Amino acid sequence: MLGRVLRLAPDSAAAWRERADLCLKRGGHAAALSMLQRALALAPDVPEALNNLGGALLGLRRREEAGRQYRRAIQLRPGYPDPWNNAGSALQEGGDTAVALDHYRRAVALSPDHPVAYANMGETIRSSAAGPADFRAAEALCRRALTLVPGHGAALNALSVLCLDLRRLEEAEAGFRTLIERDPKGAQARFNLSLVLLTRGNLREGWEHYEERWRIGEIPVPKAPGRLWTGEPLEGRSILLHAEQGHGDTLQFVRYAPLVAERGGRVHLAVHGGLRRLMERIPGLEGVYDLYGRLPATDFHCPLLSLPRAFGTELGSIPAAVPYLSADPVEVERWRARLPTDGRLKVGLVWSGDPRPHSPKANAVDRRRSLTLAALAPLAAAGDALFVSLQKGTPAEQAKEPPSGMALIDPMDAVTDFADTAALMRCLDLIVTVDTSVAHLAGGLGLPVWVLSRFSGCWRWLDRRADSPWYPTLRLFHQPGPADWEPAVAQLAEALAERLRSHEVHPA
Repeated sequence: MLGRVLRLAPDSAAAWRERADLCLKRGGHAAALSMLQRALALAPDVPEALNNLGGALLGLRRREEAGRQYRRAIQLRPGYPDPWNNAGSALQEGGDTAVALDHYRRAVALSPDHPVAYANMGETIRSSAAGPADFRAAEALCRRALTLVPGHGAALNALSVLCLDLRRLEEAEAGFRTLIERDPKGAQARFNLSLVLLTRGNLREGWEHYEERWRIGEIPVPKAPGRLWTGEPLEGRSILLHAEQGHGDTLQFVRYAPLVAERGGRVHLAVHGGLRRLMERIPGLEGVYDLYGRLPATDFHCPLLSLPRAFGTELGSIPAAVPYLSADPVEVERWRARLPTDGRLKVGLVWSGDPRPHSPKANAVDRRRSLTLAALAPLAAAGDALFVSLQKGTPAEQAKEPPSGMALIDPMDAVTDFADTAALMRCLDLIVTVDTSVAHLAGGLGLPVWVLSRFSGCWRWLDRRADSPWYPTLRLFHQPGPADWEPAVAQLAEALAERLRSHEVHPA
């Protein structure tokens, strides 16, 4: 009907706006964009059209342009709540949490029954929560939205993510399954459900839903040669396995590469540059390539985190044999000669992750998983240990002023890549780290590693387990509540004291 109206009256701005609105509701942001541009060319100062144009641009990841359209709509009609709310979303995507919250509050002040603004406010507070009070405030806002509109999609999704954070896993799973029942093709709810299932150890179904990560727009879809491999016999054909997320993900799931070769594949591997030299030591690979360089033409490809799905991995079938990574023996001896040989237990130490200001969501997670070197002061009182900093990045500066009584050396200026780190770690007795790539490197090398994990820990550590089916040599020390590091550090310090007493009785 609208198409006919536009054929008869192509200069009807209202008709173009209405048709664009239908496209937006179906997720057709690109089509809606051109229609709204046509509508605004005919009638330039319509706040509703500008607000919707912002929505189309935001859906296309053109955040700054979207913000300009929202601001223009606000200038034209300051009492119009929707652009205030939507501008908040654009600001939140850019990491400007405080200003985003101000915009949501303005939307609610103008429209006290605005469920989307309450849901957005709740999600924003949840994603940057610094402690229990923030989680309580976020939950109250999500429930306010659900009181206004029972079953409201954005509010139910935000509340379910909050339940995942707080380890109310049954409630989180029920919320995501409700959203999927309403919209079976919805990628976000399916992906979020995968995180719940993987955390609960329901791996087979979890891997299936985890494939939705490509559709939610948070990581780029890989441009890899060949067709996607899903586990079929390879019979001598070539396959490219490629990294897709962080270094830790690559270190964890590269364990599958030799298994792919056992299925008859000629295996090529593409990884980030800092991992390449380490990965070249994995036996059975045809070649190792820079992820952003020229890649070989292959019959198949598979992202590393899709390999568990291809192998049908469940808790009882995780390929957990270690070590599957190795360090160059010559480099190991070179590092051994640089370290003191006084018989003290040598403990590698990592206290912070990798801040990612360009990615607000990743940066928020990094803040939760990281702590300061000063927070690890109780380790210094555990006994006579030599601590060796394995910390990289800006937080490494803290090694210059260790806590009182902590004997700490920092050799990381001589470390250029993960192969160097692996060789250094082979000279240590124990690795203590927050949840970073070092945990996976140590686990893959088969070294003793103790991991301090945030309360809303990563799905790969399952739910409150002290061990890991992925790494036989890994031990987990969890926060008992959000942002509560002190008990976890105290527990680890007590375990270290016990380990030191054993070392004194049976020196290496």
